[in-house]
Amino acid sequence: MNLNELNSSQRKAVTFDGKHLLVLAGAGTGKTKTIIARAAYLISEGVRPDKIQILTFTKRAAAEIVSRVKSNLEVNQATSLNGSTFHSWCNQLLTKFPNLFGTKSFTVIDQDDQLSIMKMVCGKNYIEYKDLRIKAQQLIDLFSFARNTKRNLTETIRLKLFGNLTDESTNLSIQEIKPSIETILRGYQAKKIKHKYLDYDDMLQVVAGRLQKDKQAKNIVGSLFEHILVDEMQDTNPLQWELLSPFQEMSHLFCVGDDAQSIYSFRGADFKNVHSFKERVADSEVYVLQDNYRSTQEVLDVSNWLLEKSPIEYNKKLISVRGKGSYPTIINVQNEWEEANWIADKIIENFTSKDKTYSDHLVLSRSQYYTKALQAVFIQNKIPYVTFGGRKFMESAHIKDLIAAMRVVNNIDDEIAWIRFLTLWEGIGEIKGARYIQEMSNLDTIEECIERLSSIVIDGAGSIISEVLTAISNHRDDLSLSVQRAFELMEKRLSKKYIQDWENKRRPDFPVLTILAESYSTLGEFIAECTLDNATKINNSPTLQGSLIKKSEAKDHVIISTIHSAKGLESDICFVLNVSPKAYPSSWSIGNENEVEEERRVLYVALTRAKNELIITRNVNSLYAESKDIDALPEKNNSSNRKSVDSYFLNGLPDNLVVQETIGRTKKEVKDIDTPNPLDISLGMDFS
Repeated sequence: MNLNELNSSQRKAVTFDGKHLLVLAGAGTGKTKTIIARAAYLISEGVRPDKIQILTFTKRAAAEIVSRVKSNLEVNQATSLNGSTFHSWCNQLLTKFPNLFGTKSFTVIDQDDQLSIMKMVCGKNYIEYKDLRIKAQQLIDLFSFARNTKRNLTETIRLKLFGNLTDESTNLSIQEIKPSIETILRGYQAKKIKHKYLDYDDMLQVVAGRLQKDKQAKNIVGSLFEHILVDEMQDTNPLQWELLSPFQEMSHLFCVGDDAQSIYSFRGADFKNVHSFKERVADSEVYVLQDNYRSTQEVLDVSNWLLEKSPIEYNKKLISVRGKGSYPTIINVQNEWEEANWIADKIIENFTSKDKTYSDHLVLSRSQYYTKALQAVFIQNKIPYVTFGGRKFMESAHIKDLIAAMRVVNNIDDEIAWIRFLTLWEGIGEIKGARYIQEMSNLDTIEECIERLSSIVIDGAGSIISEVLTAISNHRDDLSLSVQRAFELMEKRLSKKYIQDWENKRRPDFPVLTILAESYSTLGEFIAECTLDNATKINNSPTLQGSLIKKSEAKDHVIISTIHSAKGLESDICFVLNVSPKAYPSSWSIGNENEVEEERRVLYVALTRAKNELIITRNVNSLYAESKDIDALPEKNNSSNRKSVDSYFLNGLPDNLVVQETIGRTKKEVKDIDTPNPLDISLGMDFS
């Protein structure tokens, strides 16, 4: 590892020889480079690679880090280095020590499975209370949020269902509705235990709980790791912190993150895991990286200014290594169609006259829904683009149909998978499928189930069902062949079910699934890992975005992304859409200091994606925007609106922003368009 490639701040962090370290890494300061260098440095200093655990939030990021560590070292020097997501790491521990954690033969279930179970428990699929209808998905979200944030049930109901109100009427409503919610959540957990299911939260809860309470488990697992390296620390939640906390005594923690980029509190992320690191972790230090390699200083000046206006001390000021560039621009627009046409014209001009590629352009929005007009205009102007968001590869219905067959072979108690697999075939509905499942309820092996199905499924599907399950079972030791054989047998039925887009969109996915299966040794591991993350396998496997096998196959295109999907993205020219009142901060966050601050961080993430040219659009017809002069906004509104206006982050901008008006084309009629989207288990919560 060549330490001379690092700047002085990075080198200081990489060679840290104390107990625990937080690297507070601002946007574009080489966060990933630093964690890669740290792993390579430890190995070069004699630490065994298998004693180092790298944790991050996507398998793609973990795969990239591990690959780049290996490229910095001699051949075979880091072959046993492990990089994982938190959930994948817990799955590895549960697989390695099933008796220690009490999870032998359990199946990991995904979000659709969770919803099916919750609907079974709810009966009519929702709780009705006055004007409030709490459906099954809301109950799952509520339960998950409570477990990940370590909030009790009362506090969670107040926050998620009643807008965090504390008045007497709200207190009474919570008191009346809480028993019904508690009964359903306990029933949901009981049903999972009965059928040997683990949802995502269970995996973390089981491991964290055992390490916190069982000294033997703590010692066994702790002995496996000398160094734990955590990427994107600002995105960790209280449950993940509970998982990491026991390793303070047994290992060295090296955490890299940026509290100013913590934007996932709606998922339970707690920016205090970074902001209060030194107070929480004994024998710890905090180092700061401020040298930015991505953006010009003018872009950073706006980003720094945004943080400086916060009442929270973020203790960083980004400095551009690249130096000066052009001033960022605010474009005032009348509506989203004018905005879309202006952006399209700008991109076409850059592409045709300024030697820019389409991929030099990144468009960021609060939601994909807001970009509907933009996508329509791009289609009209033949501007190629991809969107970041939408359902992932393994969430596709046709892939889940095949995986359901593999799941029942792995766990014959998997009622959800049985229903999905059986009802795939013509002539079998949910009632008949449920009857078949009941017929097999007293059987012990998949072979017995296959034999029973052969005798009770008397229509045409009986033979093919048995063939599919037999093929998967017979090829347990060759998962790639297992997938291939199952697909061959199921193809005719799948092609009929998905006839409209079978050849062009769905059929090409199955060779990808076959490739993905090559890297796994057991059926259970393959199912669990596919369920956990639908992007990449750690070592030398394809990246799965839509049906793409290799990133290099992607054509030149503009990226349209939500800001929450933009982590890791950067572009020469970046458009940030609709930075207007009610959008930044959003209307629902006004009046809540913590939520307004998260909104500030969302905008900060967006602004720091730009390398050279930052273009911000603003709808001048947005609520409270009575004046086109942004500095005059507070004086133009009465006192009742003043709090909302004062919370508008781009009020009182620094001098280095250029404000322009557009005289663009508009489209009054908005039509719906079908745009492509290419790209002993503890409850774990306090019911008080």
